[in-house]
Amino acid sequence: MDELLNRIARSALSTAIRRSDWGVMALESVHLLGLALLFGCATLFALAALRRGGLRSLALPELTTQLWRLAATGLALMVASGTLIAVSIPRKYYLDQAFRAKMLLLALATAATVWLVRVATRGGATAAARALALLAWLLWLGVGVSGRLIGFL
Repeated sequence: MDELLNRIARSALSTAIRRSDWGVMALESVHLLGLALLFGCATLFALAALRRGGLRSLALPELTTQLWRLAATGLALMVASGTLIAVSIPRKYYLDQAFRAKMLLLALATAATVWLVRVATRGGATAAARALALLAWLLWLGVGVSGRLIGFL
């Protein structure tokens, strides 16, 4: 693993990002935009499933169908920019416990959201959809919090 991390760190892409005055900051901006899209969609899914806020009258299947592309765009932005950020300092991210927690939570949150969309589009705002919406929302919150902790632990 040590050799792989060294190869990544010596790559032209890693070097270019690290040496850029604005590269990492621009990537972090895109990364946060992706997280905002994802967390925003997860929040709307949860509110609609739980029949809270101004979304009481909006059907969960309709909402998930309309917002799924937006959530997928947020995920794509987050994964692409996050990969480039991690490539810039691979050893730091590989050894960071908060980063590992974030990756686990990201996988779980993505799976919970996909599962929610499938359940919601088939059966509406059932008890299972409500539970999944709340779980997905909490997992996305965990992704954001653990991402913020990277570098502090």
